[in-house]
Amino acid sequence: MSWIQTIFLNIAKRLGLELQRKPVDVDDYSKPGLSMTAVIANRVATLTLQDSVIDIVGNSARAKFIEEFMQQFQGWKMGVSAEVGLGTGDCLVKPYTDGKRIGVDIIKNGDFVVCESIEDYIKSCIIKVGEIVTDNGTKYERLEVQMVKEGRTEDGQEVSYLIIQNMAYKNGSPVPLDSVPAWADIKPEEIIPNVAAPLFGRFKCPTVNRGNVNGVNGVKITHGLDDVMKKAVEAYERFNEEYKVKEPFVFADKTIFTKDTTGKLEIPKGKERVFQIVRGNQDVSGQKLIQEYSPEIRSADLDTGIQVNFKMLELMAGLSAGILTSPTTNFATATEMRASLQATFAFITRFRRQIEVGTRQLLQAVDVIANRNNLAPIGDWDVSFSWSASYIEQMAEHFNQLMMANGIGAVGADEIRAWLMDEDLETAKQRVEEIAEETGADMMREAGLNEPTSQGIMG
Repeated sequence: MSWIQTIFLNIAKRLGLELQRKPVDVDDYSKPGLSMTAVIANRVATLTLQDSVIDIVGNSARAKFIEEFMQQFQGWKMGVSAEVGLGTGDCLVKPYTDGKRIGVDIIKNGDFVVCESIEDYIKSCIIKVGEIVTDNGTKYERLEVQMVKEGRTEDGQEVSYLIIQNMAYKNGSPVPLDSVPAWADIKPEEIIPNVAAPLFGRFKCPTVNRGNVNGVNGVKITHGLDDVMKKAVEAYERFNEEYKVKEPFVFADKTIFTKDTTGKLEIPKGKERVFQIVRGNQDVSGQKLIQEYSPEIRSADLDTGIQVNFKMLELMAGLSAGILTSPTTNFATATEMRASLQATFAFITRFRRQIEVGTRQLLQAVDVIANRNNLAPIGDWDVSFSWSASYIEQMAEHFNQLMMANGIGAVGADEIRAWLMDEDLETAKQRVEEIAEETGADMMREAGLNEPTSQGIMG
């Protein structure tokens, strides 16, 4: 059991909580060096979010505040959060504030544990939110417990409230928060009324946990494939090793080279490993020889080994070819191309549903923080998601689909413009109205009429 897991267990016992067992997975994503999980997670996260739009709907000051936060989050940390969720199986996106601005911490799967939940809805959770290591190696860790509780008022009305407890540990043992200057101003406990969810969003990987299909904890995108990934890495390393050991050598008689002032042979700089110095390397006529040894490299066979392992890794992860292997391009029709990418697109679609839920949770947490710190006036807002299908369909094809939908009244002109011009919905709607007014005025002039006025159309 790791240090942080021991701390989680101690806190749970102290508060009477029960930890939800996490799957035993090798977290190769977080380790330095080559990680197939990190490569796949990065690629799938990019495909999930590419060309998609998440808008905040509303005209209130609070809506504008939420929109500014969302733009900042989408600018960088949303992609990172999606990748971490896929790479480690689960991640929390936890907002915090300095009283003026709001930032986001990304909590990897190994740094939090769920204690109570209903399906994917978390009711209580223990989170590692901070770590400080001093020059002498002393490690301080800050843990936060969030618990949603329900009760009744004196008149019998049901209410929900959130309890947040903060605690510090020094080398695995509890210490007061104020023993660490950076955490001295943090309250050990805080109760927030009328809050029915923890203050974080959750991006959970949709890969099935085959060991516990009803488990609340997520598993990494390559869950159960550690042996397959190991073989893929070995094939890659074997390829490079053969190139290294079969590097060409030049055998040359030592008398060919001149000597420097110290009597050392002057070999071309940077080629010390290439030249192998020999004595008496001469042919029958007595000429000094330079002989090259350049063994043939099995590049095609080695590359095939890499591609086979990559292909099996894609297949077992439930993804289409093209994530690790080269994409296939010899399809006769667009239908065949779409069919070849359906596995990855289906996975992306499931992950997008998780991102929608997690993003709503995150924005609701930001809303609560804004209320408690008076960061923006209270007002109505909502969030809308417009996911792109560009991974499996061409732009012209999607445009034609939008136009057909517009023809039967299922999609508005503002929605088409928002997609086509990469604008938010409000801007697109305003521009569509302006274009309609300009077009109407032009038609009136062509008909020999004055432009429409507020009193009506005058001849």
